[in-house]
Amino acid sequence: MWEEKVYKQNMHLSSVGGIKIACFLNKGVGVLTSKRTLPHFTLVYVTRGQGSYRDENGLSLSVHAGDAILVYPGVEHWYGPPRGEDWDEFYLVFEGPIFDLWRSARCLDETRPVVSLRPMDFWRDRILSLIGGGKAASERDLVRETIRLQELLADIAEAADKDVEGDIAWLEQAKTAIAASMDVREAAQASGHSYEAFRKRFRKLAGRSPGRYRTSLLMERACEMLGEPGVLLRDIADELGYCDEYHFSRQFSKTVGWSPSEYRTRIAREPLRI
Repeated sequence: MWEEKVYKQNMHLSSVGGIKIACFLNKGVGVLTSKRTLPHFTLVYVTRGQGSYRDENGLSLSVHAGDAILVYPGVEHWYGPPRGEDWDEFYLVFEGPIFDLWRSARCLDETRPVVSLRPMDFWRDRILSLIGGGKAASERDLVRETIRLQELLADIAEAADKDVEGDIAWLEQAKTAIAASMDVREAAQASGHSYEAFRKRFRKLAGRSPGRYRTSLLMERACEMLGEPGVLLRDIADELGYCDEYHFSRQFSKTVGWSPSEYRTRIAREPLRI
């Protein structure tokens, strides 16, 4: 039986468009009808399994783990694993005038609806960095989210035309350098870049700033420490470099979505699954 995890659901979008819903589907079976037509765009990224894609334009393509499928509004299509099998996928449903403009300007290649995006860890992180944040609190937040989705689509289009292995290797080295020193400026210096050049390249490739990546590492460590009995919030704040437990708790709630005490209560009932 398939299982679905909803990462993002926007009840309304910005005036230029945006993400309506973003989910991870475990043991999905794809599109069950051969004549489905949607009014919106859908991006599907397969992370396990294999199958195929067909549409009204006569395309019939193989799909494997690490492939992305971009479905266009008004195009009759079908995709999924073979009958009796399943696959895992992320899918994002989005719409709006800005994406219609992308389509009419041929910034998206409708003749290539299936694109290979590897390595999977890199592209999975890109997608999660887009959909894994909290709910947009304002129109400005919705617009920022739409901009980030356009950056992802642009990088997917670029990946279809060139080898991005060099960029991916650089990003992994940058992440390692940040994790080693927990200081973005030191990581930039170690990579031989100015801070601003390092920040811009990291942001473009990872979909988030190096500062936000550093914060995610701190919060991962915080989650580990919160799972240890008897560890006080002030001790966690001190080890992670926060001036006091109030500032640590505020950052934790903003990043994780729960307060430290709520997180502790939840993991006491059920271990966190990532």
